Amino acid sequence: MLVLGCKSQSKSNQKRTELKQTINSSKEQENYRIQEFFKRIYEKQSYSIYPKEIKEITIDEIEWVNETKFIYDDKSFKIYEKNETLKLILKKGILYPQLFSGFSTELRKSDNELDSLSVSDRAFYEMSRGDNLTISNLEELKFLSESPKIKRFRFWVMFPKTTNAREYMIELTNENADKNTELKEFIENSKLTFLKMSNIII
Repeated sequence: MLVLGCKSQSKSNQKRTELKQTINSSKEQENYRIQEFFKRIYEKQSYSIYPKEIKEITIDEIEWVNETKFIYDDKSFKIYEKNETLKLILKKGILYPQLFSGFSTELRKSDNELDSLSVSDRAFYEMSRGDNLTISNLEELKFLSESPKIKRFRFWVMFPKTTNAREYMIELTNENADKNTELKEFIENSKLTFLKMSNIII
């Protein structure tokens, strides 16, 4: 029985080694991680479009920094890159900060109230509320989008007073799309059907 147990373990180890041998680059390894994440975690969801007005503010105080702020009531997203796909998703209200940090049930503290807090208390307050988030590194996962009606993406979200971004995966669905539908048209008529944090960037 002991010998049989050893043989079984050897076969298992060999199988895992063969799987790793098919991954020839860090990009392939990363794609494999994402693929397995969707296999384990994916479940069809349904999210509403943000129902209120969305304000867009471009801040060009520094010439080489392209900062845009999208305001959703008492919360906001900041982006520092020229990514028109990401901007369109935020403009349409497909993604909004409340999906990540919740809807606030109390008014934000005033500047005077915030100034009266200790450094640690203010950091905890900002982190727990998640009012001002930074979103970046949007990437379409084309290898996972088998149907023209579905597109999957990943991106990073940085919460206030934290040092590590969180990686999220999303799925957008457009039931009227086909293989000829342009990306802009797809997004404008899509809805969010999956959202999940997948990793912490270290």
